[in-house]
Parts: sequence; structure tokens; C-alpha cells
Amino acid sequence: MGRIAVAYNDDADLKPHLNEIERVGEEEVLDCASESAEILGAEMVPVRHNVDAALQRLREFDIVVDFCEGVLGNPQFEKSFALALEMIGVAHTSCDPIAVALCTDKILVKRLLQAAGLPTPRGYASPRDAPLPGTYIVKPALEDAGIGIDCHAVVSSRADLEARCAYVRETYEQPALIEEFIEGRELNQAIYCRRLLPVGEVVFAEHLATTERVVGWKAKWANGSAEDLATTNRTPARVDAATRDEIARICLTAVELLGADMSVRFDLRQQSQTGVIYIVDINPNPDLGLGSGFRKALDAAHILFSEFLEDLIIAACARRSR
Repeated sequence: MGRIAVAYNDDADLKPHLNEIERVGEEEVLDCASESAEILGAEMVPVRHNVDAALQRLREFDIVVDFCEGVLGNPQFEKSFALALEMIGVAHTSCDPIAVALCTDKILVKRLLQAAGLPTPRGYASPRDAPLPGTYIVKPALEDAGIGIDCHAVVSSRADLEARCAYVRETYEQPALIEEFIEGRELNQAIYCRRLLPVGEVVFAEHLATTERVVGWKAKWANGSAEDLATTNRTPARVDAATRDEIARICLTAVELLGADMSVRFDLRQQSQTGVIYIVDINPNPDLGLGSGFRKALDAAHILFSEFLEDLIIAACARRSR
């Protein structure tokens, strides 16, 4: 395979808007990068404040296993870093930069899914456009990993809707996506190199109210918190063949539409009353840490993490040669 580097972003000091718990996700990137480097016998290359120096260092390698979730404190630069690797002629395991760019803008990707006829909850960019009565979940439009999402993100009144959008703008310095809240099961589909892994589910504790059944930053990162204890991962999910086939259909169609050619995870909701499956989020280059949903899907498919990494590297080298 040649010389392999594992690149990761070491820029948490440039993200003052993150709270202490949200920063746990930053630490997990380092842990996953270290684990991957050990498995592959690769060299770790941190990407800090001098991106040019990191790129010059990475030019010495034949393949880069890319764990950079943005650089210089900006998650929007995730696509830019992957594109820079392509421009200097280095094979890398990130999803196609265009796919990353599309998926990291929640408002844009929702419009693309709707235009393609794929099921996704109705979304609005302004509180003025959201019809009431109705229940909505308000998300930072340019973040992932549950950042900015908690039980207070689900709102039903005009005043609460406007207040939550203002909170997102002021705290995260970005627009908010106002999305129709789908009552029902929280499912997920992991895919890599267009290979489907077993469907997963986040099972919510029975005592939670409908509007409390969200997977936000506390459920993801605050181990032992009430939100964490109220959610349990079940992979494979208990779904019938028809549901599994529908999930595969819409997710693979979205993969082709967006060009998400490496690892990607879909967050889905199945509406309780109708059984309709909705795409609520698409995560190119998803979290691959030990406790992540993607790793649980690999385990359920009896695929070793080392085998997964090797598959990504082979695919990355083949992509560069095309």
C-alpha cells in the first residue's frame, strides 16, 4: 500500500463556541486516529494552525487516512482539506469533497433531496416560513455530531421558534434549519464504498415524552447524563424486510445523487402513524470511534475495523487512478 499517514485536525482551541461536553467529540477524533495509525503501522500527522505545513508533510505519503473534520476551527473546511489533498496528488479516504460540501449544508442538502423526490421532513430557513400549529426541531445548519441539539431544540410556538433560531445564530454564528419534527423511531444506515451495513436504531427510554426523543450532543457525548442513559443503541435494528429494503433504496439513491463514495451514515426517522421513512441527516466521513454507531454496524456485519480501513485505502487508491 505504500507509505500511509493518518491526518487529524488538532484545532479545538479555535472552537470557543463548543461547550465542555461537545469537545469530547474532538478528543474522540484523536483516539480514532491513534487507533487507526497503530493498526496500519502509519504515521500520525496533526493538522494545526499551519495547514500549508501539514499538506507539505502529507505530500511525502502515498495514502492519507483522513480524519480531518474541518481545519482551522471551521468544520466547513473539511471539504477544502480533502480537495487540497487531491490537488497535491495524494490519495485520501475522505468522501468526495463535493459530497462533503453538499452534506455539511443541511439546508442545501434538504433541497437537493426534495428535488430528487427522496423523503425528508419539510424544512424552512426562516421562522416566518414555518406554518403553525406544528412541531419543529431547530438545528445549526452547518454543524454535525449533535452540536446545538437538545430537548430545547424541539419547539411548537412562534415565540419559542424565534428564540431558538436566535440562540443558534448567536451561539454558533450560522443560520438555523427549521425542520418538521417527525414522531417515531430513530434509525440509521451505515454505508461504505456503496456497501450496506446492518440497519441500527436508537431506542429511547419509555419515560421520555415525544418531543424529548432526540439524539443531541448530550446523548452522544455526555456519558452518564440523563440523555445518554435514556438512549440505547440496537444494531441490528428490529425492522421487517420491507422497511430494510426501503431504507436501502432511499439511502443508496442519495449516495448516488450526492457522490458519497467512501463512508457515510444516514440518520432516519420512521413516522409512527404512517411508517414512512424520512432522511433527517447525512453524515459523510462519520464518527468512527469505538462506541460509534458506525462501528456497531461494522461489528454487526462481522467486519473488523482493520478490514474496513483496508477497504477504504484500496478504494481511495482506485479512485485516484481513474
